Amino acid sequence: MGPVRNVDDLMTLGHGYQRSMILFAALKLGVFRRLADGGCDAATLARRVGTDAEKLSILLDALAALGLVEKRGRRYRNAKPAHDFLLPGPRSKESILLHHLDGWGEWGRLPSTIRAGRKPRGGAQGTWQENFIRGMEENSLERAGAVAREIPLRPGERVLDLGGGPGTYAVAWAAVSPDSVITVFDTPETLRVTRKILREKGASVRVRLLEGDFLVDPIGGPFDFVWISQILHAYSEGDCIKLLRRVRAALAPGGRVAVQEFLLAEGKTSPPGPVFFSVHMVAVTGGGRAYTAREIAAMLKAAGFRKISADRPDSRGVGIVCAVR
Repeated sequence: MGPVRNVDDLMTLGHGYQRSMILFAALKLGVFRRLADGGCDAATLARRVGTDAEKLSILLDALAALGLVEKRGRRYRNAKPAHDFLLPGPRSKESILLHHLDGWGEWGRLPSTIRAGRKPRGGAQGTWQENFIRGMEENSLERAGAVAREIPLRPGERVLDLGGGPGTYAVAWAAVSPDSVITVFDTPETLRVTRKILREKGASVRVRLLEGDFLVDPIGGPFDFVWISQILHAYSEGDCIKLLRRVRAALAPGGRVAVQEFLLAEGKTSPPGPVFFSVHMVAVTGGGRAYTAREIAAMLKAAGFRKISADRPDSRGVGIVCAVR
């Protein structure tokens, strides 16, 4: 929805969590997956997912009102949006939505977090971590190929995908630059999921993995190009500069860095995606937020980089800031 203009807009905003939780509950219960084989009534579906039939029928009716399932008589089936985006497949958003559900507790504690300025409690490992990393894969699949073409590698270049998560960008560069040596650096917990994803893609031998904490542990090198996608927003400005200095030290002379982020406009009240994402970072991190392109450029300059430039963000506010060692 857009900005609040009247009392109806205000109440729609206040009730927004209800629609979100209806979707999250259906995902958590496996409703869409269980309906993938065809339509059925609420009692049959309740036996499949292990729920109370009457309560499930109320949830299904709400899903029908949202356009996520279709109801004909007493039978329900997945509507096209659910079929296209909520089932496993190349366009799925199932994992990233479950990741948002995992952050529900932190959002519920947002007033206390802002009041006290304390570090929020992190999510549990295991399912939480897998939802997060696979959600990052879903979010980056479409963009990764375009970025790999827009930022070409020279033959044999040594590339670091710092905090590369699922390795989506690393795989995209490996596909267009098979002579390059590409490494993904991330935490051991993350790379356990990364290995699964690389095996599923048949890309295990094309991408190297290096475990550690990039604020503390050696990140390797020298590299010719370092890619930092959607990492800085999780950290304070001071920690971002610290990380960028470590990156510069790991680059060969003349090496390049590219930082991709959800970029706020200079007034920091638009575009909507980065604005609300910045609040999400307040809720789930100890000091992170969204930054403007100018702020990221200033961090790069403070870290010693030169020839800093920024592209125009896309419609979602995602943009890239580049620099040279």
